[in-house]
Amino acid sequence: MKPPLRTRPMVFTRPAFVAAWALLTTALCPNPVAKVEAAAAALVDSATRISFDDNLAGLSLFGVGCRRKGPIKVYSVGMYSDAMAKASISSLPKSNEAGALSTLRNSLKSSKITTFLLKMNFKVGAEKMADAIAESVSPRTSDRGAVEILKKLILDGISAKGAASPGTTLQFDCLVSGEVKFSVDGNEIGSAPGLCHAFCDVFLDDNGVSPAFRDSVVENCCEITSASTTTQPLESKQSSHNPMHILHRKSHFKLPPLPYPYNALQPVISEKTLRAHHLKHNANCVDTVNQLLNDGDAQLKGLNLVQIIKNRQIRQNNPALYKNAAQCWNHNFYWKCMTGAGGGGEPAGLLADKIRQDFGSFNNFRKEMESTSIKAFGSGWTWLGYDKQKKKLEVILTSGGGNPLSENITPILTIDMWEHAYYLDYEERRLEYVNGFFDRLVNWKFAEKNMNHAMGKGFIPDITHQVSHRGLPLLGAIISANWVKHKAIHMLFRQS
Repeated sequence: MKPPLRTRPMVFTRPAFVAAWALLTTALCPNPVAKVEAAAAALVDSATRISFDDNLAGLSLFGVGCRRKGPIKVYSVGMYSDAMAKASISSLPKSNEAGALSTLRNSLKSSKITTFLLKMNFKVGAEKMADAIAESVSPRTSDRGAVEILKKLILDGISAKGAASPGTTLQFDCLVSGEVKFSVDGNEIGSAPGLCHAFCDVFLDDNGVSPAFRDSVVENCCEITSASTTTQPLESKQSSHNPMHILHRKSHFKLPPLPYPYNALQPVISEKTLRAHHLKHNANCVDTVNQLLNDGDAQLKGLNLVQIIKNRQIRQNNPALYKNAAQCWNHNFYWKCMTGAGGGGEPAGLLADKIRQDFGSFNNFRKEMESTSIKAFGSGWTWLGYDKQKKKLEVILTSGGGNPLSENITPILTIDMWEHAYYLDYEERRLEYVNGFFDRLVNWKFAEKNMNHAMGKGFIPDITHQVSHRGLPLLGAIISANWVKHKAIHMLFRQS
């Protein structure tokens, strides 16, 4: 009888264990990078339900979004470009949307081709479609002749099939040579010279025509971990856009906390919307301002937000700094215009009297605020402001990051009409969002304080105004004068 077979216990050395683990993980996930790429598969525009393939002639899909005109969902746009462009923002934080998109726009300048697909969701005539795209491209270039060529190409291409009906695909290939090649449903129509960068900016710059598209690009392309990014040592990354590098740079402004919990404005504004609005969009503006100040001239670094907003030279020569600084101020002001407890209804006191004087009644004022808000094209802010020269309240609509302070009008109240402020909760029902703001959220106590300050009513508003404009020495003089007055009165009473 053969002796029993003796087996030695299996002992793994460190190299053997590492090799075995590698085999096991390879079997479970053969290609980690491929898994990341698979996650970026075909995207669907949530607004129109139009889908885009993840690959177009070897180009990768970056993001998709809806182009709206008021309540109308005109088309969905998807952007495709090369792997190098996508890699340029893969390590950047999603919280700094403007910085990431600025980096991407610079990277696209060296891409051989960047393609925008516009898939129609609403029927638009050839002339209207050509005019709309030309109007978007025109402010972004000085070459009016090239814009007219592109406009004619679009007009001719769409006219051949009658109109840009749902299902029609307009393709714009932005080439490294500067040309924009235009096709309709796969049929090439022709090319317009020198418009490559301007056309990319229509969708990617700070005033891009589809905020949802910009958000999608950042969401799908930023903070992507791959083998190439994880193995590169942090010390070798010296770019100013590297988030680890930014941590060592000066933060001139910080994101202020909200004056209430994230769920305090429900059901008018959901916790999900408020968190994204504050922690993503508001934070993005703060990060961008800090980055621009760090990279800019030394004399800019000591300015506060109001000084930046009111500086005409900055508005003209550094529009990115102006817009983002204004957005920081606008958001800080907007948060205070709402309250989760005791909000809504009608104002009282000086503000109520001034509204009746300048608008006839509170209902007239509210109707004007509502109608102005729903007229906002794309993105903007609706303001109640006080014009000190006219001594009158006015309803004002500013586009993008505009602010009444730049026109020497004092803000009293505002409603944020950017899509990210309401779209998750209301989609295109903007009037419902504005009604909810007035019915349940508006903070009339804060607006009343702003009205008193604007008209210089009361001792405290006067101190606030003087300190903000002339500094602490004058504050000391005012307090000292007030103390002397009370002492004199006290002595008179003692003598009597």
